[in-house]
Amino acid sequence: MKILLTADLHFRRPWFDWLRSEAPFFDLICIAGDFFDMEHPVGLLPQMIFLYDWIADLARQKTPVALCTGNHDLSPGSILVRPGVPTMSKDLAIIAHYAKATRWIHALKLDHQFAVDGDQKIVRTKSGESLTVVCCPYRADGRVDQWKPSPGKSIVLHHEPPANSQLAIPKAGNPELSLVLEKIHPTWCVSGHVHFSPGEQNQFYERIGSTVCFNCRQNPPSNALPPRPNTIVLDSSAGTAAWRRWFSTTSYDETIARLDSREEE
Repeated sequence: MKILLTADLHFRRPWFDWLRSEAPFFDLICIAGDFFDMEHPVGLLPQMIFLYDWIADLARQKTPVALCTGNHDLSPGSILVRPGVPTMSKDLAIIAHYAKATRWIHALKLDHQFAVDGDQKIVRTKSGESLTVVCCPYRADGRVDQWKPSPGKSIVLHHEPPANSQLAIPKAGNPELSLVLEKIHPTWCVSGHVHFSPGEQNQFYERIGSTVCFNCRQNPPSNALPPRPNTIVLDSSAGTAAWRRWFSTTSYDETIARLDSREEE
């Protein structure tokens, strides 16, 4: 089973385009929050329309996708439409679909291949394996929605990394997530929120009890971003996780962690 992990895309459209092109090569795509750019000059509504169309493209490719919200995803007071930005008539149906959803991200659950905030569901991969996927919504008060333990392999998406972990440095992380992981013991947990930080260790995986936790350490927003996002390829058959980190607009390096032996290459 090969799973592509990432987060913090912040409406970087070339990154979405690349993910769409790579989706057929994976059994599951996991994106741990922060899809939008809160300061983008078009406002949030055009970004939401773009994301809906992007999800519709993935639905046609038949690759399962798991999504959870982050702190930059339609927080209270967000500007939906900025003056001078037109709304096209062809987009009215998408806007209506969002309006009917309990939470905006639920509108992206176009079919059984998608898991979003509040979901705990079994995903059957192209190779015939089964995996329980849990998507936790971002909550500003730090609360974490608990889920039911499940047999077999499982992966949890939560935007903030667990507290008291290397994945959260230089921030504090989420204390409640740490407690829940130690209680329920999912196989894997993927987060974002804490970007690559020059001068720090920038660890991309860590064990908390029996759970292996990941953070792709996305490059923070800037005027000169690389053509692809930082990602982690989790290969359950090989027992490896490969972190590809872009350190310039043209170059990247790759670190491979052997999750069984805890060694890196």
